[in-house]
Amino acid sequence: MKKFLLFTLFMSLFFIISCGGDVAEDPEELSDIPDWDYSNVVTDEETYGDADAPVDNGNSDPTEPSPEATDPEPSADPGISDELPDNENSLPQGCGNETVEYGERCDSDAPITCSNLNSGMTGVTKCLADCTAFDMSTCEKKSWGVLNVRFMTKFILDNAKTGDSNYFSQGALPYAAFNGLYGDSDSFFPQSGDSSVSFAVTDNYTGTFGGNKRQLFVKQNPANGYPRHELEFAPGTLKTGAEYKINAVDIFDLVNNILKLVRYRLVDKQNGTECIMGIGYTGSVFITSVYPENADLYEGGSVEIVANDVEFYYPTEIPGRNYEEDPLSDEVLKYPLCPSK
Repeated sequence: MKKFLLFTLFMSLFFIISCGGDVAEDPEELSDIPDWDYSNVVTDEETYGDADAPVDNGNSDPTEPSPEATDPEPSADPGISDELPDNENSLPQGCGNETVEYGERCDSDAPITCSNLNSGMTGVTKCLADCTAFDMSTCEKKSWGVLNVRFMTKFILDNAKTGDSNYFSQGALPYAAFNGLYGDSDSFFPQSGDSSVSFAVTDNYTGTFGGNKRQLFVKQNPANGYPRHELEFAPGTLKTGAEYKINAVDIFDLVNNILKLVRYRLVDKQNGTECIMGIGYTGSVFITSVYPENADLYEGGSVEIVANDVEFYYPTEIPGRNYEEDPLSDEVLKYPLCPSK
């Protein structure tokens, strides 16, 4: 009897152990873990290190190689040149409905005074039939150069990626954000039918102590590339309602972005070299709206700006400044002087 009880106990223990060993622990299903999207994370802090690293905003296709991967030797200057990628955007479909819509500069047959665009102009103008610009050929200017800017984009580009035509087309708009006149003899922009492309890009700015911040540029190129118009905002964050002053003298300061400055440049290409023909002297640029606000990385964001009173001059002819004794810094000019105006 005792032997029978011991045998029964032994068999019971053996059965329990055997059954426990056959139960495998279910592994965690990694595919159920969500892929968090960090593209909307913004920061006010200065960044250090490799600020040129591409930003993935969720629009890239993981099955296709990135532009950086296919170009082992990227250009040292990724800026926009006269060889812009093809822009396949068509003209705004709503042109002619008397309502200024996205991608239109104006939309009305009614004449307006040129001074409504810029107080430094006289005469009467009207919107071109394709809604891409005003007819500036009917205006006259009071100073060397005057311009009006109205720009809005739903996608801010990364300057380092604009060589990719598919990427560039996300933010390229087929209208003239910059309208105005310049020169000793009147030259107006845009020229009728020049197929101007307007866009905004964000790029790196390195401060005196090595800190990096992003800064915004708004640019316009005609189909042949020149003259190019560009606004360079002080590096750092932008906020809806902010006013940036046109300034052709001071260098940008990274400290808390105290100097809310913006530079306007009129860039030409002469003898095969990019050069600066005009630089902003007075006026203000207003940030009508920006998203996200107070962010150093704007790629994929949106911005709308307006400037109605900008005056500019050939860089050696800025009023009240002796250029030979006190020339503008290389950072302010950015390009060599154009040999002819």
